[in-house]
Amino acid sequence: MEGKEFIVDGAICMCKFGTAPGRLQVSNQQSAYMNGDKPTATTLSLGNTFYPPGFAVCKANWPPRACTPAVTQWTGAYMKLEIENGGYALTDQSKGTCAAGCPMCIDIMQTGQFQPAGAGQLLTASAAFQCEMDPLGESVALTDHQIDCFLDVK
Repeated sequence: MEGKEFIVDGAICMCKFGTAPGRLQVSNQQSAYMNGDKPTATTLSLGNTFYPPGFAVCKANWPPRACTPAVTQWTGAYMKLEIENGGYALTDQSKGTCAAGCPMCIDIMQTGQFQPAGAGQLLTASAAFQCEMDPLGESVALTDHQIDCFLDVK
């Protein structure tokens, strides 16, 4: 099954042998960006492709030691989108293989992409949350009634 979202820099991943999630760092290509200015992860995003400290502690070794991920391959890429030099876009269904772990030990937990709030979300948000999204108190533009965003400070 093909994934629903592409993976970009900052995606949250988890290794079966790690003790904490890691953030994917895409530095192997500079030609394809998604979700604004985030580089797209590809099957060529190999080696130590995670922001330090990787997945914290690696339990694939005995005794456990600091994690230094070494991705050797990715599976589950979207083969209809070649990004650069034969690299294909990774999706939320992709899995990575680490040299210290086992095949497909790295899973994608969050793609790194985000959905900005739209007018529908603003209209249905609570008054307090609308004030956080619009601190100047111009809520009449968002709803049919004024919301007082200013708190009495004593």
